[in-house]
Amino acid sequence: MAGGFIYQKTIDSAYQGGTDKSLLIEPNYAYQVPFTFGDDWEDIKIGMFVSYVISGAGNENSGVANLTNSTAGGTSNDTFNYVGIVKEGATSTLPLDTNNSGYLGLQADGLYTYDITSTAYNKLYHSAESSFAQGDARFLASHGATTLETKEFQDAKGNFNVVSLRASDAEAGDSSPETTGLFCDYWGLRYQVIDKGTSTQKIRFTASLNGASTSDNSTAGYDAISDPSIAALKSFINGVGEYSYTGGFNMHTLITDGFVWNDGVSGHPLPDSLFFYNAFQSLRPRIHAWAVKKIS
Repeated sequence: MAGGFIYQKTIDSAYQGGTDKSLLIEPNYAYQVPFTFGDDWEDIKIGMFVSYVISGAGNENSGVANLTNSTAGGTSNDTFNYVGIVKEGATSTLPLDTNNSGYLGLQADGLYTYDITSTAYNKLYHSAESSFAQGDARFLASHGATTLETKEFQDAKGNFNVVSLRASDAEAGDSSPETTGLFCDYWGLRYQVIDKGTSTQKIRFTASLNGASTSDNSTAGYDAISDPSIAALKSFINGVGEYSYTGGFNMHTLITDGFVWNDGVSGHPLPDSLFFYNAFQSLRPRIHAWAVKKIS
């Protein structure tokens, strides 16, 4: 068990024979998986189905009470949550550690769970970027202990919706990790390399969600998922039923711009692994499915 384990959940019988197996990540543990193609890529897309439940034995299917502000601390590397991609090194470390070979992804230290029709709540947030009521995380590009670039990852830019509310507090038709339907959500992460291998190398990030517009990025907006199958995940990754935060909705509005990924002389080696770290003591993420597609 230690850092995580597989939990089997009963779901709607229309999907996967009525059962779903997810990976729960315990507090202060990370899930890191190398890509089969390593760092040989220029354009990749990651999709995952995610939900959050409370910590403690027997709470593998227990959501969070309404109006709960869960915090991880946000004072040191291990008190921030990370979801993104890393470059595997000789030593496995958290982002911003001197031995870390590079990280590009979300950084957050809080989650405010609230049953309300608003895209600003039920998001992982960074307390230095916004209040819990604004739902803005930080997107971080780092290499070793050096911060290359950060951006405010707003809900309006695609900050991911978190299904975490306990069923007894949810309005009819809203999502909850406890229910047999609408119990998780889709997180889409696309990374595109610009000026690969040069002194101006950057990586552009685009978030995507289940829906047709930014207004669908809400637990009360029927954005949640009932079918956690790989087939459903592949469909989203291929752009079916997915909304992507492009153009003016991207953190970098110019298509030729992205996060710094160089040292001013040459490009840093590209990330080659998925990375998901849980800093919460009171919460655990459940990963119901994930996949990465190499586009080029």
